[in-house]
Amino acid sequence: MRSNGRMPGLAPSQLQAAKETASYSGGAHLLIFHGREKSEEDMITADVVPYFRLRWLDRTLVKLIPHQIDDLFEAINSILCEELEWTETVRPRDLSCCLLLPECAFSAAPTVRHIWTAATEAGIERIKLAARASERFGNLHWLPRKNSARGWIDTDGRIFDHRGALHGIAPFPWSWKFSYQMVDGFHYDVTSRDSRIFKISGADGSRHPALASGHINIDPHGHVRP
Repeated sequence: MRSNGRMPGLAPSQLQAAKETASYSGGAHLLIFHGREKSEEDMITADVVPYFRLRWLDRTLVKLIPHQIDDLFEAINSILCEELEWTETVRPRDLSCCLLLPECAFSAAPTVRHIWTAATEAGIERIKLAARASERFGNLHWLPRKNSARGWIDTDGRIFDHRGALHGIAPFPWSWKFSYQMVDGFHYDVTSRDSRIFKISGADGSRHPALASGHINIDPHGHVRP
């Protein structure tokens, strides 16, 4: 997508179209040149990262055009190789992936509570670290349940079951996370492993008590559903 001004990168006014393009392309990564005001770039990051993979590019690469085009292609190819590594080792592959858990609500162990941030970082070594962090997360939180299959259980003893019935249609782009598209109606049924009264934190920071049935419906972005 071409910038709509003289500065490199995308303007905030282009974000909706960029996200729609990423969606139509099966979760394409957004590679955007630095070059705008920090406040604008912060806005772009906040608007894109919860849903799609975002990679910021050094604006000095633009200066390689047109006289050092081979150097530009070499730099871009290196970046694309790193993004391929991210796709193969970090990006969610199915609905059981730990990265789809709502960060605001799931109480992760201190050694792995950074997985959601780690999954947004760039550079081959950081990408490999993110993949290993997700593996450690599974070792700590993919646990046996009483008389049932394993599931995601946080340090507060709350079970986040991703296998429940699907219901509700999420507005765009809530059905996307880390460039992975979830099926319509996907959410977690949260219950207590010990049948205790509990609350969880939603995306807006508010605390939600369990329903009379003893569970809460919450989507991967922390939006609590009735």
